[in-house]
Amino acid sequence: MNLAPLMVAGLLIFAVQAQSAVVVRDGHSDYCIVIPDKPGPEIKYAAAELQGLVAKSTGARLPIVKESENSTAPAFLLGPCCRSVQAGLIDQAAKLPEDGVLIKTLGRDIALLGQNGRGNLYSVYVFLEKYLGVRFLAIDCTIVPEIKTFALPPIDYSHAPPYMYRETLYWDSFPKEIAARQRLNGPFTKCDESVGGKIEFHPYVHSFQEIISKEEYFDSHPEYFGLQGGKRVAGGVHAQLCLTNPDVLKIAKEKVLKWIEENPNAPILDVSQNDGNGPCECDNCMAIVNEEGSQHGPIMRFVNEIADVVAEKYPDKWVETLAYAYSTKPPAITRPRDNVIIRLCHAGCYGHGFEDCGLGANFAEYIDQWSKLTKRIFIWHYAANFAHYIAPNPNLAGLVKDLKYYVSHGVNGVMVQSDYQSPGGELAELRQYLCAQLMWDPAQDPMKLRVEFCRGYYKEAAEDVLEYLRLLDNYAEKPDYHAFGAWDPTDKINRGLVSDSLLILSRARDAAGDDVLRNRIDKLMMPFWYMQFTRQERYGLRDEDAPKVLLRVKQTIAANKITHVREGGENIKEWIAGIDAQFSELPNNVVFDLMRIGKATTENCFAWEARFVERHGKTVRSVLQHPNPIGDAIATYRIELPKIDKGTLTMQFGTVITEKTTDGVRFSVEVDDKELWSQTKTSYTLQKSSNSAQDSILPDSDAFTDHKIDLTPYAGKTIQLKLKVNALKDNSYDWANWLEPEIVIEN
Repeated sequence: MNLAPLMVAGLLIFAVQAQSAVVVRDGHSDYCIVIPDKPGPEIKYAAAELQGLVAKSTGARLPIVKESENSTAPAFLLGPCCRSVQAGLIDQAAKLPEDGVLIKTLGRDIALLGQNGRGNLYSVYVFLEKYLGVRFLAIDCTIVPEIKTFALPPIDYSHAPPYMYRETLYWDSFPKEIAARQRLNGPFTKCDESVGGKIEFHPYVHSFQEIISKEEYFDSHPEYFGLQGGKRVAGGVHAQLCLTNPDVLKIAKEKVLKWIEENPNAPILDVSQNDGNGPCECDNCMAIVNEEGSQHGPIMRFVNEIADVVAEKYPDKWVETLAYAYSTKPPAITRPRDNVIIRLCHAGCYGHGFEDCGLGANFAEYIDQWSKLTKRIFIWHYAANFAHYIAPNPNLAGLVKDLKYYVSHGVNGVMVQSDYQSPGGELAELRQYLCAQLMWDPAQDPMKLRVEFCRGYYKEAAEDVLEYLRLLDNYAEKPDYHAFGAWDPTDKINRGLVSDSLLILSRARDAAGDDVLRNRIDKLMMPFWYMQFTRQERYGLRDEDAPKVLLRVKQTIAANKITHVREGGENIKEWIAGIDAQFSELPNNVVFDLMRIGKATTENCFAWEARFVERHGKTVRSVLQHPNPIGDAIATYRIELPKIDKGTLTMQFGTVITEKTTDGVRFSVEVDDKELWSQTKTSYTLQKSSNSAQDSILPDSDAFTDHKIDLTPYAGKTIQLKLKVNALKDNSYDWANWLEPEIVIEN
């Protein structure tokens, strides 16, 4: 045996020179897992994970012992064990950036440790991935190779993720069991001290309303709130604070210091604008905007004042603020303090990535500008269609491009927001894995990650799934394919993609060997069933096939506990009820039910969905037709009207706007390109609690109106009936609803 002398901290010790080590052969091992005599909770967790996964792979269950109980047996040394201390590894690990890991051979021992508690645990997961081939693909799938001989070469490895803050807002990324394994450390995870904790923020974002709430201050101090159009406006959406009011700054400083006292474990305090727009237009605020050339000017000066107070009392704390919506452009003069984090919110094309596409072209410029001004930039990255969680969203290539761009341009924290409210989102498992891996090590090959995920998660169906993903990639490369945030997928997805995808995925399902795998393929098919039921005529779903497909949809929803098809309150039941209504038997006097929205073809609709609206305490069916900003939103039905001998043929419906529209909408109905009826409506009724002190739920008489159109002259003809909604000048919150629209015979 070759011994080499080593002087560490004044002690002469002997270390075995590194050589290949056989850890397990044929289910037997001399190795144990050594932990400190007083291990932290994350060390205990790490030891159990290492023990369990090595046993599953090799059949050998390595004993876990405290270092005072271990003498000569070769060992995995977890965390700050004495042998690692003597070799100087603790100091090396401590110098790594946040969450870094260090794995090193010490003779026959293997030291696994990290820069902090999380790093100690992460070192185990990185070791298992790199040297045992374990893959933590999803919460329901960990790949552990079965091997007879587990041999290790000499190891001298260290790595620290360039993104110190890593978060994916996918429903299945929250449990600590998967979040820790995928090295996600954001506040939405359930990571407690047993897995090394997480990076906590308080509050999360949009905290102006928590600093100065309308309930506490608006009546007595309306001047604390932003001026819009000559009026003070309060609330959590489209309403901001007056940031040049000295009392607002005084209250904010006191509030943030109180937050720190109440939340001592949160290293980051958030002081950021409310959701939406609505910056203050008072003379003092606008003077700063004009001087800085940016709406972020008043925000930056306000936040810096608070950051100075925090730095004086709590030098280890950070203050975060958003660069979002109206405030993404950096100020020209004021720089963030050293303890300020800028969280820049993503704006760019999903399909092509923001760097390669004119949609959101300023975003790359803003990243570069902010990176020259501040030490830390976090990105809030959007990855889902928030109006249609389940619809096809071909953004895999764009997503990985963006993640790689961020790390090469000074970004050091990313949160990817997707379908955070429900399991079952479109490609959620694959996107979560890709994001987690690339946030940990952006140098990895995304296509290699994709292949290993599919071969592990979809097994014998993997090649068909990979073919399907290539189809999505090719579709997203189309020059005219652009998408961001929330959109009507029927404007983006053509019939060919739906039919081709279903054909490939049906083949994948046939190849699946068990119910678990068939269910995973069904989740891949859900987006295309969703499209078929959203526009039945356009995507070729025949009436005779619909009940069978609908049964598959309901089974997939139940099996995967899907609760949301879009952002907001739980809405899967509403969506299913809308589909059921399309196939229910009509009453004798009803000729055609326009609630059968799948029978319509649409253009220029931001949203076209079956909904339910509360009216006079009663729930009524509605079709939501939310227009795009420019032009008419149009839904066209081809309807065969019967001949009638007596009575009248009547279209009956109501209209209502169910959010705080800016300037109203124009409703109209055309038959064969002739306008038969129109109405411009500005009143609205809120279907949820108001966010503004000026708002109130308007009486039904102001918001709801009922209408009839005589279609008797068209009896016996086949007509093209169009429902149109125009946004006028601004489509913000133009939630235009057609209530119970149907054509009936009246005697």
